[in-house]
Amino acid sequence: MLPALFLNAVYWYRYNRKNQFANYHRQIWALLVALIYYFGSLTVVLAAARYSYLDTAIYYPAAILPYNLSALFLAWGLFYHNLGWMFVGTFWSAVLGIFIYQWQAKELPKLHRGQIMGLIIIFLISGLPIYQNFANSLKYTDTYGSNSLNLNKYRPFRNSRSLAKLNHPTSVKITANYPRLNGATALYPMYSAIAQTLYPKVSTKQGSQLVRVDSTPKAFDSLLTKKADVIFMASPSKAQFRTAKRHHVYLRLTKIGTEAFVFFVNQKNPVKTLSTGQIQSIYQRKTIFWSSVGGRFASIQPFQRPEGSGSQTAMEQMVMKKHKMVKPLRYQEFDAMDGVFDGVAGYNNRTNAIGYSFRFFATQMMHNRQVKLLKVDGIAPTAKNIRNGKYPLIAHFYAISRDQPSKNSQRLISWLRTDDGQTLINRTGYVGLK
Repeated sequence: MLPALFLNAVYWYRYNRKNQFANYHRQIWALLVALIYYFGSLTVVLAAARYSYLDTAIYYPAAILPYNLSALFLAWGLFYHNLGWMFVGTFWSAVLGIFIYQWQAKELPKLHRGQIMGLIIIFLISGLPIYQNFANSLKYTDTYGSNSLNLNKYRPFRNSRSLAKLNHPTSVKITANYPRLNGATALYPMYSAIAQTLYPKVSTKQGSQLVRVDSTPKAFDSLLTKKADVIFMASPSKAQFRTAKRHHVYLRLTKIGTEAFVFFVNQKNPVKTLSTGQIQSIYQRKTIFWSSVGGRFASIQPFQRPEGSGSQTAMEQMVMKKHKMVKPLRYQEFDAMDGVFDGVAGYNNRTNAIGYSFRFFATQMMHNRQVKLLKVDGIAPTAKNIRNGKYPLIAHFYAISRDQPSKNSQRLISWLRTDDGQTLINRTGYVGLK
């Protein structure tokens, strides 16, 4: 945008020098009228679209966009969040070009107090695009009621009915030097059940210190800094492997189960299935309307997770592969997975968002009836389709330790591959290797 505004200032300077305008008032008034029209209309449209920039493609009349080549480029590239700045910048860069000519021609106007105040007021009003910082930071307005994630029911050593159990005693029991566990939120019910099964003499207070639940990036960092002995997550990202190498930590990954990577939309969205190619196109922002994939004429809000989170890594590695996702606007990225679900359920009171997660988290840990899972390539993400390999997006999850884990850490990891360990994983609701 800055080169375009620079060229705009040069154009107005050359235009004035060519015609040797002495009277600048009419030019500035014309520019001011254009600013009020274009910037004012954009403000009204954004208010109507509830500050959803992608929705401006529907609400913003096509006749307004051809303001200049910059506006057309911004509209074509879906950079609607820069339009306000572009309109204001066009006005002030033109004024700058005019005044540079006036200064060079030694015809600088002598402004009286009223004109100076007018310019100050215009300057302050034209600073209104700071509302874009507010709009960029908007999350969603949840009118359906938040179904916030309740992790307390999965805490171990509390006789919780939500944790899976075996019907018989298992051969492995750890009674001292307990491995400290951490991992992805989506896998917390599994490794809580593991700890409760293998640590028979642990109190509730001690258990809260031995079994922690953090986001995937924090859990990964806890392994590198020796605050955790075993973590549970999907395969680390390339950046995480590089980080481990910088810390001189060799990672030992033990595959313990499989899980489906799923996509979900609002229950009122008529779309029931998407192909992998359509999903890639949506997150590259090549497909921007639901009508292009069998839905209503509404812009698609593609929600994402932060870099390094388990779901974001799975999205990049399994779905996008060599295709690069477009960086999300701030209100399209959620730090917590439950925020994505609540966002899809009631984002800005609309039904046009899409998000992604892992099947167990989506179907067991979150209970949001306003959200439905999509089929991918026509295949539903059921346990049967995961086990037989028909569902196209299947991720493995791992027990990860540092090189040369403690004896009890190795016992725990080895147990997870036994019949009892796999039974517990399956009873939790995940799909084990057996």
